[in-house]
Parts: sequence; C-alpha cells; structure tokens
Amino acid sequence: MPNTPEAKNYSLTDGNEPCFCGSGRKMRLCHKTASPDSRAAHVVRLYRDVEQTIGDYRATSPKQPPCREGCSNCCSDYFPVSQVEFELLLVYMERHWSKDEITEAFDRAEENLLLLEKENPDMHASLTHNIDRKGELDAVRRNAGRNSFPCPLLDRENGRCRVYSARPFLCRTHGSSHTFYGGWRERLQPGQVCEYIDGGRSHRKITPNIADYWPLYEELADVRVGKERRLLRQYPIFYWLVLYGRHGGGKTTELGSRDNFDLPLAEHNARMAAHGASAN
Repeated sequence: MPNTPEAKNYSLTDGNEPCFCGSGRKMRLCHKTASPDSRAAHVVRLYRDVEQTIGDYRATSPKQPPCREGCSNCCSDYFPVSQVEFELLLVYMERHWSKDEITEAFDRAEENLLLLEKENPDMHASLTHNIDRKGELDAVRRNAGRNSFPCPLLDRENGRCRVYSARPFLCRTHGSSHTFYGGWRERLQPGQVCEYIDGGRSHRKITPNIADYWPLYEELADVRVGKERRLLRQYPIFYWLVLYGRHGGGKTTELGSRDNFDLPLAEHNARMAAHGASAN
C-alpha cells in the first residue's frame, strides 16, 4: 500500500501546518505554545494521511461503502478512543461550539452512562472500575456492542457528527477501510461491519487496507520509551466527557494539562513513564 507510515517520513515542521483546532490558521500563530512534535500534532498528521489514503481509493474505486459525513449508523457503537484524541475534540469544541452546546454534550454523556448501567451492566462495570488495558480489551470483546444511545457529539436533529473534521482514528476508519494482514483467521471472519456493509472479503474489495497505520496509531495512543510500550486505558467519548466533567474543570473544554499539545513526544513519553502511566 503506498503512503504507509513505514514509507512516509513523519518529519517535524516549524509550525506552518494548519492548526489542530480547525481554525484554518497556522499552528505557530494560533496555538503559540504548541509543539509541532507533540502527541496531538502527530495524531493530526496521521488523520490527514489516513484521509488521503481513503480519499485516493474512493477516487478510483467503482464500489465503496456508504461511510461519509452525514451517515451515523455506527455512532451508537461502543468505540474506545485515546486521551489525546478526546482532548483534540475538546480543543475543536472550544473553537467551534457555544458554551450551551458544550454543557449539553456533558449532560448527555451523564445520561448515556446511566443508560449503559441499566442496559449493559457488565460493560458499565468494566468501564467504571480500574482494570488494565488487557482487561479492558477483553471486556470490550465480550460485552461491547451497539448502545441504545448515540455519541453525545452527534446532532440530535439531523444525525450529523458535529466534530467530523476532528473525529478520532477509529471513527475515520471503521467501515471506510479494513485492516487485513493476510492471515487465515481474517479470511474466515464472519458477520457484517454494519447493517449496510458486509464483512470479510466483500468489505475488503470496496475499501483500502490501512493495516500499516495501526502501529503508528498505537504508539501515539500509548506511552513508548525505547522498546518499552505501556498501554494506556481508552474510553468511549461519552465516558471521557463524564470523567472530565466530574474530575476536571467541570462542564467545560478547559484542559487541566496541555502536555499532549505543548510537549515534544519523546519528552511527554518520558514524563508519563516517570509518573507510572500504565493503565489509567
């Protein structure tokens, strides 16, 4: 596959690229303390490359899935995302949303958590208790599915994602791509991607393979110092909102720490490793 992380040089910039907040301004002029080598800046570059890969495929493929802006069919699925991705959403919301809209999203998240406890108590228990990342992944495989409620960042009236340009990696790639490595297990995987997309071989025929992007995503989502990788806990967007609303600055997009944006990646990894970040 062309344009993979292995083949592409993720070189640093001088801050002249578009800012991650969606303002359209250069990063060095918009968020002046942000580092072009920050975790957030690397994630945004990954987003752009994935979008380019999917866009290039769509431009030449006669058949393709219906995954586009305005389709919200998978927006009720249980999708865990990394902390840096969630904070990128907060920064986007701060730039483009009103205070009332932000407060409403936090309120909807609290409602979502109550519904999850009622409708899927096993998933709720694993979400709200301290477990390591392996335990989290096991719980997702066993208990996660489609919720009765959509993502709190979805427009209730028209079903459109209100943070579409800043949406997380999994939201960008689910349905619109596949991660086929060529193993026999994947060839035998049954089931549908969603009600409108068959899984397996038929799905691979209408989507690009983005398997090579996952190692880079995982390095940015977790902490890596040298050869050691420490897995960080991930949560669905509604639970990140609950956590930040209860234990952060309240129902606001204000960040308690800007380390994901202001620190170079190696420095941030070292700082998190020194503080014992492993499965938070």
